Amino acid sequence: MDKFERAGGRSDAYDDRLPVLDLPGTGSRYEDCGDDIPRFCGDCGNVTHAGRTCYRSSCPRCWKGWDRRRSTTISSKLEALRRYKEASEGPGWRGWKFHHLPISPPDGFAMNVEDGDREQVLQRTFDLIKEVLADMNVLTGYIFYHPFRGEDGDDRGFWKNVLPDGEEISMEELRDDLSFEPHFHVIVLAKFVPTEHVTERVEAETGWVINRITKGEDSDVSIYDKYDLARSVSYCLSHTGRGSDRAAYRAFGEVANFSAEERIEREMDAAVRSVGVNTLGLKYDGQACVIEREKTETKTVMREKVNLGAAHGDGGEPEMEEVEIEEEVVAKCEGRLLEIKAAPSRLSDEEWMEGAEHADDLAAAWEEWRDRVDDLPDPDRWDPGG
Repeated sequence: MDKFERAGGRSDAYDDRLPVLDLPGTGSRYEDCGDDIPRFCGDCGNVTHAGRTCYRSSCPRCWKGWDRRRSTTISSKLEALRRYKEASEGPGWRGWKFHHLPISPPDGFAMNVEDGDREQVLQRTFDLIKEVLADMNVLTGYIFYHPFRGEDGDDRGFWKNVLPDGEEISMEELRDDLSFEPHFHVIVLAKFVPTEHVTERVEAETGWVINRITKGEDSDVSIYDKYDLARSVSYCLSHTGRGSDRAAYRAFGEVANFSAEERIEREMDAAVRSVGVNTLGLKYDGQACVIEREKTETKTVMREKVNLGAAHGDGGEPEMEEVEIEEEVVAKCEGRLLEIKAAPSRLSDEEWMEGAEHADDLAAAWEEWRDRVDDLPDPDRWDPGG
């Protein structure tokens, strides 16, 4: 609490305030955003097409794709760290949970920074919040800066209806629906977050408001499961401010340098895509091939167990046992869809070529696109930090 007091924040003494930043999607789109580009199934080779995406937070068409990918990265790192901490402490649940904390500075919050650089104010406020959370024994998570609230509230349904959905809309056009009320949202991993008396005292003595979002008045649960985590992160990113060179969110503590295993990334990618229908207004875009193909599936069935005693007339009721059998079925392929850039790794694999029914289709698509792949955005490197 004394850190809030020492930080200043006095509008009568300082003039440098938190910045008014643009929101995602309020920039310009590239001419080829939305143009069809191929992707293919890593199992059967079937080729489909999706709209070209630049993955820039400023693009009115592609900012939702930016949000989805960033949300996958952030939620994957958080979930991977949670599982690591649980496993490190031995068998059984050890109490590591996710918490969603809105944090608001007092009205008129201001600092004194060099040259009046308002993004310096933002960075110093990020650092201040990290220090205060550390005093509460909350040591790792992500902080998101929200310059605006909705004029009539800003629940999860508000932002998907206000922000651009492909059309170019300037910040000036959006301002009628928005109110400049800078605040922060924090998604943290901690066993316990002290609230009630602690936060009441902080607000009374400093004007800073720290809340912990829960499922209702009678619930102590803040973030329930991986879908809830994906929902909270994609919501927070959807109206995070865009700074001069990156989006205004920061990782802090252990999660900043933690990497998620690929299987956890796949889980969280699916979760983000699922909740993105409601948080971002995205059409569900699965990453699995839906073409039907013949597959060998393993099933568990019940079979009568061999009873030698019964064969000689001295057995009772026949015993049953579970056995696994294989059968040929026609079902959705469900192979992972890959960028066309990955085609050479499959086309040069003789074993894969023999087993993939649609390998010839992929070879034809690669011949058409091989000279153009260098112009395609690489989602893993595009728009770094933002």
